[in-house]
Formats: sequence, structure tokens, C-alpha cells
Amino acid sequence: MDINQKLVKFVWSLLLLYFALDYFFEFWIGICAPGGLYWAFADQHLNFIAWYRYFLISGSQVIASLWGIKSISNATAMLLIGYGGVKIVYSCLGYGIISLLIAFGIAVPDKRIKNRILFILSSILLFSLFNMLRLFVVAFYAKKVAGMQIDHHDVFNWICYIIIFIGMYFWMNTKNVHNSKAHVGESTT
Repeated sequence: MDINQKLVKFVWSLLLLYFALDYFFEFWIGICAPGGLYWAFADQHLNFIAWYRYFLISGSQVIASLWGIKSISNATAMLLIGYGGVKIVYSCLGYGIISLLIAFGIAVPDKRIKNRILFILSSILLFSLFNMLRLFVVAFYAKKVAGMQIDHHDVFNWICYIIIFIGMYFWMNTKNVHNSKAHVGESTT
């Protein structure tokens, strides 16, 4: 397959996977939220969106405790005692960025399955850690920046996308171990 066909296949795969995943997340949010297409079983037993939100809130509380700050939380919000709080709505979860990371990990050509899985898991974990840190910072400075016109979602997304694209560039330009070992025994003369 020539380079142009490979590139076209990669771009189409990336776009199709991204939109499929992004719309799947939105569909699942709709299934688990009361009203409309609500499915009680999914909400009670398969609501990975709520589990992920809990993971982010818990991680943000760990960050707060590392700074000696006490916090309280419920299923959708976190309050740093003496500072401020943050309500974690669906747009705070970053499922669009997670969709991109998964789609890219699957669509990129010439990577082993093990490398794809490692990329997807490590990049989602790194993104989640950044998101936990963002939630902590927003709650920490909530009282000081009340009424500010800067949307922290946009700032956070731009920072994450820059880091993601740099990471993607380096990951795409690394060779697979099995490809480089194939040439070890060949003569260079």
C-alpha cells in the first residue's frame, strides 16, 4: 500500500472511530440520565460515566490531601474546605479527548496491538491525572476568580490537545521493536 492510501485510510479510520466513540459516550450518558431514553439497569449497573466521574473526584481529593486541604464530595461535586468547590458536569469529563485518544491508538498504522493498548491506557491515565489536577485547581481558586470570563474547559482542552499532539507525533515516529529486530542479522555492506 503506498503512502497516500495509508494516510487516507488512517485519516478516515481516525475520524470514523472518533465520531463513533464520541457519540457512543453521549448516547450512554443519555441512557443513564433520567428522562428520555433512560434505562434504569444501565444507570444502576453499567454507568461507567458515573464511575469515571467518581474516579476524577477521588483523585482530586487525593491531590487536595497532599496539600493538606480537607475536602468533601458527593457524586457530582467536590468542595475544598475554606477555598471553593467545583461541580463536575459531563463536559468536565473530557470524553471527547478520551474518544480521540482511543481512536488514534486504534487507527494509527504499523503499531503492534501491545503498543496500541499501552498507548491508549497510558494516555487516558495521563489525561485523567491532568483532569484531576485541573478540578483541584479550579476548586482551589474558585473564590478568587469568581466572575472571571475565562472558560477553564477551553484552556484545559487546548493544553491537553497540545500535549496529546506532541505525544502522538513522537509515538508515530517510534519504530516497533519487532520491525527493528528483523534487520539485526542483515549485512550493511
